[in-house]
Amino acid sequence: MTLPRRVVLDVSLLPRTVFGVRDMMWWGTLAFVIVEGFSLVLTVAVSLYLRKNFATWPPEDILLPSVVAPTIQMVLMLVSLPVIRRLSQRSMDFEVHPVRRLLTIAALFTITFVALRAWELTQSLNVRWDANAYGSAQWLVVGSHALLLAVQSVETIGMALIFWRGPVEKKHFSDASDIAFYWYFIVLSWLPLYLLAFWLPRWI
Repeated sequence: MTLPRRVVLDVSLLPRTVFGVRDMMWWGTLAFVIVEGFSLVLTVAVSLYLRKNFATWPPEDILLPSVVAPTIQMVLMLVSLPVIRRLSQRSMDFEVHPVRRLLTIAALFTITFVALRAWELTQSLNVRWDANAYGSAQWLVVGSHALLLAVQSVETIGMALIFWRGPVEKKHFSDASDIAFYWYFIVLSWLPLYLLAFWLPRWI
C-alpha cells in the first residue's frame, strides 16, 4: 500500500514582523476604518436630511458656529501628516530613537486635537446638543469624530509609552506603522465634516 505524499512547506525563513497588507493588524484597522467611515457617512446623511426641514440653517435665533478653533484644528491636522508619514517610514526601518521621538510628537498632536475638539463642542458650535434638531445634528457630526480622536489619542500615547519604557519588540514597529494608517483616515475624514459643520451653515 502506497501512502499519499505529504507536501511540507518550510516557513522558518519568513519574517516574523511585516507591514501593510501583509500584517493581520492592518486588515483589522481597515475593517475598523470601513465601519467607522460608514458611521460618519450616516451622521452626514442625518444632518443633510434635517436641513431640509428648516427654512434657515441654523434656525433663527441660533448663532452661526465659530470657525476659528475648527480651522486651527484642520490646519494642525494637515501639518501632522508629514510627521506621521515619517513615523511610518522609520517604523519600517526599525529605528527605535526616531520612532520614539516621532511618536512623542504624534501624542502631543493628539492631545492638542482632543483639547480643540472639546472647545469646538462647547464653545464653537454655539448651540447645545438638546436645543433643537440643528444642535443635535451638529453635536452628532462633530462628536462622532471626537470619539475617533479620543481612540487615536489613547492608542498613540500608549504606543509612545511602550517605546519610552520598553521593552521594545519588533512587532511594536508594525503597530506604530499601523497608527499612521489610521491617522490618515482621521484627518481625511475630518475635512468634509469640518466643511459640513462649520462652513455649510454660512453657505446655505
